Amino acid sequence: MRRSVKLLNEEVCFGSRVMNINKLKSSPIEELHIKNNARLVDFAGWSMPVQFSSGIINEHISTRTSAGLFDISHMGQISITGMDSCKLLESITPTDIKSIKPGRVRYSFILNEKGGIIDDLMITNEGESYYLVVNASRTENDLDEIFNVAKSFKDISIDHLHSQGMIALQGPKAIEVIKSYFDDINKLNFMDFKKTSYKDVEVRISRVGYTGEDGFEISTSKDLLLELTQNFLNDQRVSLCGLGARDTLRLEAGLPLYGNELNENITPIQADLGFAVSSSRKNKKDFRGAEKIINEINNGPEFSRVGLLPEGKRPIRKDTLIYKNGEEIGKVTSGGYGPSIGSPISMGSIKSQFNKTNDLLEAQIGNNLIPLKITSFPFVPHRYHRKGKV
Repeated sequence: MRRSVKLLNEEVCFGSRVMNINKLKSSPIEELHIKNNARLVDFAGWSMPVQFSSGIINEHISTRTSAGLFDISHMGQISITGMDSCKLLESITPTDIKSIKPGRVRYSFILNEKGGIIDDLMITNEGESYYLVVNASRTENDLDEIFNVAKSFKDISIDHLHSQGMIALQGPKAIEVIKSYFDDINKLNFMDFKKTSYKDVEVRISRVGYTGEDGFEISTSKDLLLELTQNFLNDQRVSLCGLGARDTLRLEAGLPLYGNELNENITPIQADLGFAVSSSRKNKKDFRGAEKIINEINNGPEFSRVGLLPEGKRPIRKDTLIYKNGEEIGKVTSGGYGPSIGSPISMGSIKSQFNKTNDLLEAQIGNNLIPLKITSFPFVPHRYHRKGKV
């Protein structure tokens, strides 16, 4: 049985099974959520805020125009060290791990033998180790996979960082807020990483995010995380935001969500994420599911992830069937209202032969067929702080 909550007419799953509320994991900053009248929900076994009193739309707009602070302590954090750590990661991902320079972050996938996505994740080269951030709903699966594969290697140490919490500070004014606390942070570019300290406590900072905006993800001890969060929230430019706004922001940014656009039956090519398969690995054909993925690169996948603009003001929700001239060709994978653009937006998976920008499709809602126009990603331009950007 699933527990779900409707966010701006989008059904977002918050866990695959009903769990006793007393058994839910708590964020280190949950006391702040309660104090700020958060609506808490079960998300992948965690008690997490879906929204605060200001509402999802206000939280969304605040992030686009100023700075939003998100609790992402539910995300899995894993450290892998040892001489064989690079070999381990290359055995489960399609990434050229050796090419990740110290202080850089790379988006990747843990793949199964058929090229399906067990999880998508961020891999950081910390110099002496690799630091992984994985999805909350897939952390146990990922750890099982990593530990199982690690049996084939001798010099490997795997640490699930239970004692760490994490927040994301996102938006155009995030840099102005964070640089008061950390030296030289403005020198980081998109997908850069820095291990530093605050009050003699270790802090990991990555200039990444899941909103399409410039921003940072900050990981540290639970006690310090609470203090940093309180400091950031004392800045009038910062708004406390929940999972609801995080979902609408990532949807506008055209970013996939595991369980919606990604799963173990979908390859990176079907998900329109082929950029994350390293060229050197494609040339060597030495990764899981290489035969299928390379065939899809050369000949096209059966299905493709697409952006969709519904006609009218009614959002088209997940799992709604999509048709072309009466033929069922796919389904909506995510859908809702885009506050930044003032209209409904969706993502879907459709048969690739019908993937033609600006073509019209139809979504079936009850007995009605709602026109959908295929569009390119993202719905709202990304504003990452890339190297060379003024």
